Amino acid sequence: MDETLPDSKAITAPVPIVDVATEDRHKLSDKRLDSLMQSVAEVPYNFNKPWPSWFYIGKVLSKAFFDNEEQLEWLNAVRVRDREFIAFSNTEKNIPVQKEQNTEKEELRVVEVDFSKPQPGENLKLFWKPARGIICQKVQDCE
Repeated sequence: MDETLPDSKAITAPVPIVDVATEDRHKLSDKRLDSLMQSVAEVPYNFNKPWPSWFYIGKVLSKAFFDNEEQLEWLNAVRVRDREFIAFSNTEKNIPVQKEQNTEKEELRVVEVDFSKPQPGENLKLFWKPARGIICQKVQDCE
Protein backbone atom coordinates (compact mmCIF):
# COMPACT_ATOMS: atom_id res chain seq x y z
CA MET A 1 0.00 0.00 0.00
CA ASP A 2 1.33 3.41 -0.96
CA GLU A 3 0.42 5.87 1.82
CA THR A 4 1.43 8.83 -0.39
CA LEU A 5 -1.44 8.19 -2.83
CA PRO A 6 -5.11 9.09 -2.24
CA ASP A 7 -7.19 6.29 -0.70
CA SER A 8 -8.79 5.49 -4.06
CA LYS A 9 -5.34 4.63 -5.51
CA ALA A 10 -3.41 3.57 -2.37
CA ILE A 11 -3.60 -0.20 -2.97
CA THR A 12 -1.50 -0.72 -6.05
CA ALA A 13 -1.87 -4.50 -6.32
CA PRO A 14 -3.25 -5.75 -9.66
CA VAL A 15 -6.99 -6.35 -9.64
CA PRO A 16 -7.58 -10.12 -9.78
CA ILE A 17 -9.84 -12.13 -12.06
CA VAL A 18 -13.05 -13.08 -10.29
CA ASP A 19 -15.53 -15.86 -11.05
CA VAL A 20 -19.09 -14.53 -10.65
CA ALA A 21 -22.12 -16.60 -9.64
CA THR A 22 -25.63 -15.77 -8.47
CA GLU A 23 -25.90 -17.57 -5.18
CA ASP A 24 -26.34 -16.59 -1.57
CA ARG A 25 -23.79 -18.76 0.17
CA HIS A 26 -21.33 -16.58 2.02
CA LYS A 27 -21.23 -13.64 4.38
CA LEU A 28 -18.47 -11.02 4.12
CA SER A 29 -17.48 -10.79 7.77
CA ASP A 30 -14.53 -8.85 9.14
CA LYS A 31 -12.43 -12.02 9.14
CA ARG A 32 -13.32 -12.81 5.50
CA LEU A 33 -12.59 -9.22 4.42
CA ASP A 34 -9.17 -9.33 6.08
CA SER A 35 -8.44 -12.72 4.49
CA LEU A 36 -9.47 -11.36 1.08
CA MET A 37 -7.26 -8.27 1.33
CA GLN A 38 -4.28 -10.30 2.62
CA SER A 39 -4.47 -12.93 -0.13
CA VAL A 40 -5.19 -10.63 -3.07
CA ALA A 41 -3.39 -7.37 -2.29
CA GLU A 42 -1.03 -8.53 0.48
CA VAL A 43 -2.40 -5.68 2.57
CA PRO A 44 -4.21 -6.27 5.87
CA TYR A 45 -7.65 -4.75 6.27
CA ASN A 46 -7.27 -1.70 8.51
CA PHE A 47 -10.41 -1.20 10.60
CA ASN A 48 -9.25 2.29 11.59
CA LYS A 49 -8.69 3.34 7.96
CA PRO A 50 -10.84 1.11 5.72
CA TRP A 51 -11.15 3.45 2.72
CA PRO A 52 -8.25 2.07 0.63
CA SER A 53 -9.70 -1.42 1.01
CA TRP A 54 -13.19 -0.19 0.10
CA PHE A 55 -11.88 1.49 -3.04
CA TYR A 56 -9.92 -1.65 -3.96
CA ILE A 57 -12.99 -3.87 -3.43
CA GLY A 58 -14.83 -1.47 -5.75
CA LYS A 59 -12.17 -2.01 -8.43
CA VAL A 60 -12.46 -5.79 -8.03
CA LEU A 61 -16.27 -5.65 -8.35
CA SER A 62 -16.11 -3.20 -11.24
CA LYS A 63 -13.70 -5.42 -13.16
CA ALA A 64 -15.80 -8.53 -12.45
CA PHE A 65 -19.14 -7.00 -13.49
CA PHE A 66 -18.14 -4.50 -16.19
CA ASP A 67 -14.57 -5.48 -17.22
CA ASN A 68 -13.56 -1.94 -16.26
CA GLU A 69 -11.81 -1.26 -12.93
CA GLU A 70 -13.04 2.33 -12.77
CA GLN A 71 -16.77 1.99 -13.56
CA LEU A 72 -17.94 1.69 -9.96
CA GLU A 73 -17.48 4.64 -7.62
CA TRP A 74 -17.58 4.43 -3.83
CA LEU A 75 -20.82 5.90 -2.48
CA ASN A 76 -21.09 5.00 1.21
CA ALA A 77 -20.66 2.24 3.77
CA VAL A 78 -22.58 1.03 6.80
CA ARG A 79 -21.58 -1.49 9.47
CA VAL A 80 -24.03 -4.06 10.78
CA ARG A 81 -22.54 -6.15 13.62
CA ASP A 82 -19.40 -7.78 12.17
CA ARG A 83 -20.26 -7.02 8.53
CA GLU A 84 -19.73 -4.01 6.33
CA PHE A 85 -22.05 -3.05 3.52
CA ILE A 86 -20.20 -0.92 0.99
CA ALA A 87 -22.27 0.94 -1.59
CA PHE A 88 -20.97 1.81 -5.06
CA SER A 89 -22.65 3.65 -7.91
CA ASN A 90 -22.28 2.90 -11.60
CA THR A 91 -20.51 5.90 -13.14
CA GLU A 92 -21.37 5.02 -16.74
CA LYS A 93 -25.09 4.39 -16.27
CA ASN A 94 -25.06 2.27 -19.43
CA ILE A 95 -28.18 0.41 -18.32
CA PRO A 96 -31.47 2.04 -19.39
CA VAL A 97 -33.29 3.32 -16.33
CA GLN A 98 -37.00 3.09 -15.74
CA LYS A 99 -38.71 6.21 -14.47
CA GLU A 100 -41.49 6.13 -11.93
CA GLN A 101 -44.76 7.31 -13.39
CA ASN A 102 -44.90 11.13 -13.53
CA THR A 103 -41.57 11.61 -11.71
CA GLU A 104 -37.94 11.99 -12.59
CA LYS A 105 -36.78 9.51 -9.95
CA GLU A 106 -34.61 6.67 -11.30
CA GLU A 107 -35.25 3.08 -10.27
CA LEU A 108 -32.62 2.02 -7.77
CA ARG A 109 -30.92 -1.28 -8.60
CA VAL A 110 -29.06 -2.76 -5.64
CA VAL A 111 -27.35 -6.13 -5.33
CA GLU A 112 -25.60 -7.76 -2.40
CA VAL A 113 -22.19 -9.17 -3.24
CA ASP A 114 -20.04 -11.52 -1.25
CA PHE A 115 -16.76 -13.38 -1.73
CA SER A 116 -15.97 -16.94 -0.80
CA LYS A 117 -12.80 -17.64 1.18
CA PRO A 118 -9.79 -17.03 -1.10
CA GLN A 119 -8.04 -20.23 -2.20
CA PRO A 120 -4.36 -20.07 -3.24
CA GLY A 121 -3.89 -20.50 -7.00
CA GLU A 122 -7.59 -20.07 -7.80
CA ASN A 123 -9.61 -17.10 -9.03
CA LEU A 124 -11.63 -15.34 -6.38
CA LYS A 125 -15.25 -16.43 -6.29
CA LEU A 126 -17.92 -13.76 -6.04
CA PHE A 127 -21.60 -14.40 -5.30
CA TRP A 128 -24.40 -11.89 -5.82
CA LYS A 129 -28.14 -11.65 -5.38
CA PRO A 130 -30.75 -8.90 -5.55
CA ALA A 131 -30.51 -6.91 -2.32
CA ARG A 132 -32.95 -7.38 0.51
CA GLY A 133 -35.39 -4.52 1.11
CA ILE A 134 -33.57 -3.26 4.22
CA ILE A 135 -30.30 -2.97 2.27
CA CYS A 136 -32.02 -1.15 -0.61
CA GLN A 137 -33.49 1.31 1.91
CA LYS A 138 -30.07 1.94 3.53
CA VAL A 139 -28.53 2.63 0.12
CA GLN A 140 -31.42 4.90 -0.87
CA ASP A 141 -31.07 6.80 2.43
CA CYS A 142 -27.40 7.59 1.67
CA GLU A 143 -28.07 8.94 -1.83
